Amino acid sequence: MNPRLLLPFFIATFMVAGGCSSGSVSTYPDGGDGRDGLSDDAGDPGVGDPGSDPGADPGADPGADPGADQGADSGGDTGECPALPVETVGSTSVISPPAGAMPAAGVPFFIQQTGVRVTRITDAADQGGFASFYTNGYSRWSPLNLTGEYLNAFAGNGGAAVYRLSDRSVVRTLNVGEPNELHWDSSGAPGTGTRLYYRTGAQLRSLDVLSGQDGLVHDFTSEYPQAGQVINGVEGAPSYDMRYWAFQVCQGMTGGGQCTGLLDVVVYDKQLDQITGRLSDAQASFPTPNFVDMSPSGERIVVGSCAGDPIPFNGPYAWKRDFSDPVRLSTNCTHSGWAWGTDGAELYVNSDSCGENNDEITFSCDYIMAVDVNDSQGWEKRIPIIYHGDLGWGGSSHLGRFYDPAVRGWFFMSTYGGGADWSRAQLLMVEIKNESEGPRLLRVSPTLNTYQDYWSEAFASLDFTGTRIYWGANWMGQAELEVYQAELCPGWWQ
Repeated sequence: MNPRLLLPFFIATFMVAGGCSSGSVSTYPDGGDGRDGLSDDAGDPGVGDPGSDPGADPGADPGADPGADQGADSGGDTGECPALPVETVGSTSVISPPAGAMPAAGVPFFIQQTGVRVTRITDAADQGGFASFYTNGYSRWSPLNLTGEYLNAFAGNGGAAVYRLSDRSVVRTLNVGEPNELHWDSSGAPGTGTRLYYRTGAQLRSLDVLSGQDGLVHDFTSEYPQAGQVINGVEGAPSYDMRYWAFQVCQGMTGGGQCTGLLDVVVYDKQLDQITGRLSDAQASFPTPNFVDMSPSGERIVVGSCAGDPIPFNGPYAWKRDFSDPVRLSTNCTHSGWAWGTDGAELYVNSDSCGENNDEITFSCDYIMAVDVNDSQGWEKRIPIIYHGDLGWGGSSHLGRFYDPAVRGWFFMSTYGGGADWSRAQLLMVEIKNESEGPRLLRVSPTLNTYQDYWSEAFASLDFTGTRIYWGANWMGQAELEVYQAELCPGWWQ
């Protein structure tokens, strides 16, 4: 067993700006599963590709005003933001979920211990029961559009519903969902604020959620006639500017969004409308990765291979867009996310499981760690942050994606399963520091989940600003999953 540094288990007395609220803070309504953390989304009970025709329900509020109350009171009224307590990893502090029945949709409540305002956004009864339940997309996708007006909620039937937050109305229902890898346009270009991208078959398509206008972006059968699917493994996302996309080009895919019959791994440049990088040009052979992902800057593509595959596929590597200069990221394809260092370094955050059969013991073994993907020595300089034993061996976590490089110095995680009392079913911001330096911990909220299955893992995701968090919760096992929103103050990371 590798040696590790022990941290003092105490609650620090520091305070920072945190959850947005006004007035008094109260709770609603009256004031281990043993998983190894592998990114095993092949077990995701998601449906197969339901096909195109995303404009279902085209009459649903087609004239909706895109400028309507775009803030949706997300800034927390006029009151001061309460200070969040800062703790250390391994603190004995326990934050339990609020008591009582599930709150009504659209009615905010506050987490007593943190002051963070939380609101249930969705209701399975909306749209005449269009969905049996709602959840957010994967933890590395923003379900909220760039302007903060519209939320994409994935439905239990494999489709999706687009909510306008200002009045919680459903402006459109879609018969494409999480397996189709829906992404809001985050480029900020004029006319793109209500645009969703999705993939169906071997096509990348776009949809305006208000007008219903649907269009082809690129058909990859023009380069790969045998292609039946282009996918990222239901985990990856395009670059923040929407220019660069990572795809596995496949003959088909499983119901859980995994590639079958891999033809290639490519970087697609949407601005040039062409493939600008092919793994097949750099490597004579390669295994089918668990996922592929573009870094937020678009400088790197992550090929998420797993332990046991040959070098340089014995775990995830970050490659330049032409598939040169691979930087190792982990010893296995565990859950992962993205963050920015205080110096602006682009960091891939993941759990180092030490490889299959524990055959590769490293100083970061069993740590959540960060690697600078643009540093050729990033693997050697990796930062071990949280020891899994401190989180509790019975639990696991999902990691979020910070898009905006202005949000620096922290990574975001949501936990599920068993774990230690202090870390069980929590939304947490963790400072990016070596464990020996005592990284700070910011609590946001309990996940409001009783862990029952894949869907109740929360896999919480951040919006493009890093100030709002979305996840699916079953209200401590008392209800079907609904999407909840937690709000933080602008500049909380400072």
